Amino acid sequence: MQSRRRFIFVLIGFFLLFLVGGIGIIHSGQVSEETPKDGPRLPVIIAYKGKAKALEQPKVAFDHDLHTKSLKQTKKADCKVCHVIEEKDENLVVQKRVQVYKFPKEPFDRTDKNAFMEAFHAQCGNCHKKLASEGKKCGPQIGLCGKCHVRKANIENVKWSWSPLFNYDRHYRHAEKAEKVKAVNAVKIVANLEVVVEPKPEEDSKWVEKQCQTCHHQYNDKQKKIIYKKDSANSCSACHKAKEEKNARSIKDVTHAACIGCHMTLAEEGKKLSKKETGPFECKGCHAEHKTLKAEEIKKIPRLMRGQKDVMDMFLANPKKEPKLVRMKIVPFNHKTHESTAQFCSVCHHYSLEKCVNCHTIKGDLKKGGGVTFETAFHQVTAKQACIGCHNEVKKEKNCASCHNWIKEKTPETACRVCHRGTSEGKPIETPPIPLVFDKEKVPEKVEIKVLANQYKPAEMPHQKIVKKLTTISNENPIARTFHAAWGNEALCSGCHHKTEISAAKKIPECVVCHGLPFNPKEPGRPGIMGAFHRQCIGCHKIMGQKPQPLECAKCHPEKKGKEKVKVKIPNRGAWD
Repeated sequence: MQSRRRFIFVLIGFFLLFLVGGIGIIHSGQVSEETPKDGPRLPVIIAYKGKAKALEQPKVAFDHDLHTKSLKQTKKADCKVCHVIEEKDENLVVQKRVQVYKFPKEPFDRTDKNAFMEAFHAQCGNCHKKLASEGKKCGPQIGLCGKCHVRKANIENVKWSWSPLFNYDRHYRHAEKAEKVKAVNAVKIVANLEVVVEPKPEEDSKWVEKQCQTCHHQYNDKQKKIIYKKDSANSCSACHKAKEEKNARSIKDVTHAACIGCHMTLAEEGKKLSKKETGPFECKGCHAEHKTLKAEEIKKIPRLMRGQKDVMDMFLANPKKEPKLVRMKIVPFNHKTHESTAQFCSVCHHYSLEKCVNCHTIKGDLKKGGGVTFETAFHQVTAKQACIGCHNEVKKEKNCASCHNWIKEKTPETACRVCHRGTSEGKPIETPPIPLVFDKEKVPEKVEIKVLANQYKPAEMPHQKIVKKLTTISNENPIARTFHAAWGNEALCSGCHHKTEISAAKKIPECVVCHGLPFNPKEPGRPGIMGAFHRQCIGCHKIMGQKPQPLECAKCHPEKKGKEKVKVKIPNRGAWD
């Protein structure tokens, strides 16, 4: 009797599962468009709840670029077809009418979930219905809910923001274009802009022509106007935050209005200009993946100047004014050298191009600096914007990770003196390269490894060649050269010969002194000699992409043949007790 009941319950469960799944298939059948050949779709997720606690239907993944492309069949590629382009904003003092690109066009209560739904259904559904009546391709009409409200849409999860959206190359191309087309006259991003000119006409005329004021401006609260002054250019997010504030629209609204508005105005001004010359209108034109610039590429781009010094002294407290607060020597920071190692200013100056101490105070400003103190801002190991955090990221690169991957010890306190070396008086400190001349007693040309000599020929390691390669890599990397130079050969040798004071030792001890022939299960963190060699050598080759690669055993261990098969007595130094 119980087994029959179980069977009935299982049968009912299968039936319900089939019913729910079937309904899902009916509602979501033929919903997912094929992923375009030119890359992944970038959806705008529509999920307005108003004041409601939850949605009744799945979120809608709206493909904006697909709709923009579809408008071409109607020969109406203007944003006005769907969006309110301009509207009045009472929150702004200087510029009352602004570009908004608001959707849907008809006014409705944006706090009401049902009003949102009806507005979207009316505008989207009516457009689809009209296109269908004209015999043109269109999206689903009202009633086919599952075609838009898809439970599992065939769309890749794409991050919209790319930080930084601008890099040095993209900024330079925009600035160069603005200077050529006199964009400030053609593109009215802000109204009533006043350029503050110092009493140096010849110099001022040169920088005014660069049109920086087209995008970079600031609201003067006392004068109640928007101004621009030389060397005052700031990041957009310094004024425009995530949410709208008094006299400053949200970063999302203002960038879309400014960027798209500029591109469209340029397209209108020059009908013959290509999209490459005017800038993109599609989402993925800005939000797709962008090429990461290499340091060599950044150095070729004209340097972006904003009145910054080449070398600047950084300190927690002024030694002359606040001697009691001084704990370490001043750090002479080479700003010019660091510029080419970052994609853009915002990599370090994440919100505003101000001095670090303006936001990261001695005690930590909760509002401006998120409570991060001045000291922590530079020493936070896990933060990429911090000096140490950034340096740790560099250590993960293949040429660095080959050694740093095995060094697990905490950074010694002696590393502090590399940065805290005192004032440089505005002059860059050049670190000389590590010489390629070695003590042959400590750095022999070749080393024979005979651990497996009974089965194979000795493995011949080109010791001096490897050391020269690592030294060259270190000398070519500014960070490595600066920090390694503080220890000389000690730094490079410790990559393999860890826990050894290289400078103090007359002769560097062999690996077998610490790593005995047999593996000691009582010390699992210290491998036997064979495991130590294989992990260190193969691990390094794998990270750096060097030959031979893992499993190419014969390239290090040539096979013995005939008379060569003689048993070799290997000294059991370092054997465990």
